[in-house]
Amino acid sequence: MRYIKKANLPQNPVSMVAISNSAGESIKKLNSNGIKTFIIPDNPLLPYPVRSHADLQILHMGNNDIFCQNEHLCIGETVSEFNMHLIREAAGNKYPDDVRLNCTIIGNKIICNEKTISRDILEFAYINDYIIINVNQGYSRCSICVIDENTIITDDKSIFAAAGNFLNDAELISKGSIVLNGYNYGFIGGCSGKLSKNEIGFNGMIETHKDYKKIIDILNRNKIICTELCSAPLTDIGGIIPLTEY
Repeated sequence: MRYIKKANLPQNPVSMVAISNSAGESIKKLNSNGIKTFIIPDNPLLPYPVRSHADLQILHMGNNDIFCQNEHLCIGETVSEFNMHLIREAAGNKYPDDVRLNCTIIGNKIICNEKTISRDILEFAYINDYIIINVNQGYSRCSICVIDENTIITDDKSIFAAAGNFLNDAELISKGSIVLNGYNYGFIGGCSGKLSKNEIGFNGMIETHKDYKKIIDILNRNKIICTELCSAPLTDIGGIIPLTEY
């Protein structure tokens, strides 16, 4: 087992991911494929439908550095080998107190809303020479499916516009078609995550998205395998966050 050097960009098959406790079928599928799951518990301070979403509770910066907002999440055997950073801002059930950790790390770039992300994360990014791509979307991790270091899929126009100046390929898909209980719809990043350099796992069936042909075309163009982890419509569970690899 090795730490994934660059967040969201495993180079080998993934050996551990962080995932919501609500993703029962996907957890079983991941475990059966030899992938350990760091189960994210409910945080009662967050909005009820998304209390266990990984992308609201942890942020993997790469290597063994993980930021979290709940001190109870920083304790336990699963995280004992990680360098856990507790951010100073408290979680809350209203925006922006629910999105202090919600940003996307891609190589040496961080896509975030600088007004809503934790000051501790911004300080870490500045100290470690990350390129900060500022966007209007506070739920920037939810809204991005990482394909590779220079390619993303997003359903957010502000992310699409900003990322186009820094990445080789940012693909825009339509909003909707993804279930998120308690909300009108979920997001593409919230139902996906990389399982190896050339594989992305989806929590649900990709063909239930109205733009699935476009998504499949993007994956095929980049030689990415699509793995459906459960037999349900695409459902936002707060993402599947790769942490270690074989």
